[in-house]
Amino acid sequence: MLRRSTRLRFVFAGLAAAGALSLAAPPSAHAQAGDWGVKRDPFDPQIIGRYKAILRSSPHDASALANLIRLYRQFRTIDLIKDEYQKLLDKAPDDWAALVVMGRLQHTTGDDARALELWTKAVAKKDDDALAWLDIGEMHKAQGKNKEARAAYDKALGHAGTSKEIKRKSLRALADLALASNDSDAANEYFKKFLELDPSNAQLWIERGDAMLAAGKRDVALESYAAAEKLLGSDPARRVEVVARRGRSLEEMGKEDEAVAEYRRAIKLAPRGYWIDAELIGRIIDIYRKKSALPALLAIYDKEWPEGSRGHLEWSTLGKLYEETGAQDKAIAALKKAVQAAPFEIETQRHLIQLLRNSGRDDEAVAAPAGRALDRPDHPARPPACRTVRAPRRRANHRPRRADRRRWRARRPGDVDRCLIDA
Repeated sequence: MLRRSTRLRFVFAGLAAAGALSLAAPPSAHAQAGDWGVKRDPFDPQIIGRYKAILRSSPHDASALANLIRLYRQFRTIDLIKDEYQKLLDKAPDDWAALVVMGRLQHTTGDDARALELWTKAVAKKDDDALAWLDIGEMHKAQGKNKEARAAYDKALGHAGTSKEIKRKSLRALADLALASNDSDAANEYFKKFLELDPSNAQLWIERGDAMLAAGKRDVALESYAAAEKLLGSDPARRVEVVARRGRSLEEMGKEDEAVAEYRRAIKLAPRGYWIDAELIGRIIDIYRKKSALPALLAIYDKEWPEGSRGHLEWSTLGKLYEETGAQDKAIAALKKAVQAAPFEIETQRHLIQLLRNSGRDDEAVAAPAGRALDRPDHPARPPACRTVRAPRRRANHRPRRADRRRWRARRPGDVDRCLIDA
């Protein structure tokens, strides 16, 4: 028994000693809990150095500069990087790369005047820096200094070399500046050079056509629109608009018959109900009105539009033509058909009511479908001032019977009709 208790004392003593040693010993590399809380500074000087090296050799590298600015903004300050580049300029004021980068930093932070000053120094050091000349041109253009901007873009174009991107930007800007100065001949030359770089650019052909049409060079506009139309075979919506532009050019040239032909071609190319149909029909009517030939146009449309296939546009157009040619009854009948085809067309409803009033058919004006529709208090075309047209309610939850509303309208038909027309 004594021997057993002695052994137990030795065991407990050994365990206590081992526990003390484990507490006294430093924690191992695998057991350091504090290691999990250590974070590496993401502002890595090596990465910063790489971006700065890229900008040293290529100061117009937008990606490198953007990444550098992002790192400084997120983990330092943008003023710090500006101070660093300013120190470089203090040591070497003619450092071309530092001038370009510092100018971009100033432009990014909103100091355009300082940016322009720095880029001007950069091109003084390296005149063939086409990208810096582009930046200077954009700065002058934004400030409204068109003469200085044009000179800068000319420099960029002259030093563009084989870069099509610089040539495109320069030529497009020069064309805009020439148009702003009413120099349409120079603008046309710039457009021609641009189109030599990108002859399949339909949008550019359209823009040239629009610019030349606005400048009064309608023959050049027609040529541009014709080229654009050939390139828009897979884009019918834009093709329709280009054909309509050709019609407008011909109309301004005084070639009205050719203009009408182009307008009619555009209408045929457009899907039924396309928004441009109404505009082009209006232009055709204007041309025929100038020639005092509306009866001839009415006969054409009456034949081309079978009665069973007519929609709101056709019926409302015929109604207007009947009215202008003196056929009031036919105009009213056509407008009624138009209202039936599209009850939501408020202008047609107003036109019909006004025509009924002018014809002395007041009862029909009040009882017209348009009148009944607009008499509803929830109708979107009903103005607040005309809410009193509806029969007054006795209680908040009481709606007068149809017969009561009909009798009330009969007592004040003029107010009802005035609100329907003025809505």
